[in-house]
Amino acid sequence: MPRTLQRLGTSVAIAAGACLLSAQGFGQAPLKQSTEAPQGWYVYANEELRNANAADRRCFNYSRQDWRVILDEGKARFTNIGNMKYESPASPPRLVHQEGMTRLRSATQIDDVWLLAYDGGEFGGGLWITNEDGSEVKQIYDSNVQAAVPLGSRVLVLSGLAHMQMDAGDALIYSSPRAMNMALQKSIKLDGAPRTFVQESDGSVLFVTTHSLCRITVNGELKILHTFPSWTAQQYANSMAATPDGSIYVGMRMFVLKLNDKGGEYTEEWMLPEDCRKLLLQADRIDCSCSPR
Repeated sequence: MPRTLQRLGTSVAIAAGACLLSAQGFGQAPLKQSTEAPQGWYVYANEELRNANAADRRCFNYSRQDWRVILDEGKARFTNIGNMKYESPASPPRLVHQEGMTRLRSATQIDDVWLLAYDGGEFGGGLWITNEDGSEVKQIYDSNVQAAVPLGSRVLVLSGLAHMQMDAGDALIYSSPRAMNMALQKSIKLDGAPRTFVQESDGSVLFVTTHSLCRITVNGELKILHTFPSWTAQQYANSMAATPDGSIYVGMRMFVLKLNDKGGEYTEEWMLPEDCRKLLLQADRIDCSCSPR
């Protein structure tokens, strides 16, 4: 959801000026250091997160820190993209734009065609197939699409929208594209809108929705691997990385979430930068700012 829309009505909900968060919540972060956290980061205490109140969670949601995670030589790297301009994926050189092509989320080339996934939030989106240079265009699906991913000999399409009171998603499995056509073979209802994904070595697709960590196997089966706390839906996960040791990192607003695989069950580590020990909700700037102490 665009940040400008999320902030509508904030001046009514938050008193003017800066509001210090309660001591019971996130006014001062406990000095818990984890050997699992990368250099320059620490793990916030889980009991503090469980006790977070509405003011705390409002602060999380208004943070201007959005962390993107990538896999770099087997290690997860974090970059703050909060103030960075959106970079659209590369698309076919002669692409014929059509109505609904708002915010290209992914561009996947399969043989001599492209699959273009568009997600413009409340402004719509869809999935289009084009020829190699983009001069021929055909719409396949007319709702928000986050990604189209090869899944064995088929294609997985992750679709959905989380906006205002709406939060819904689907995993759609199509036949492999042939002569600018794709046939829908299976539709799976998700527990919320899909946000980001990675593909595993066996071809399965690991992804997060607003509510959970999920996997779609190459056979097209949905597995819910872990359920997130309810407040996580407001942190807008934007990226993820799976490291060789089985850990999964999810980049989102305010936090980077690390999920540790413990024999098929996952434990959570919510990470913040070392200099983000004291959180202050600045209503005049609509920001949840950090300071070392």
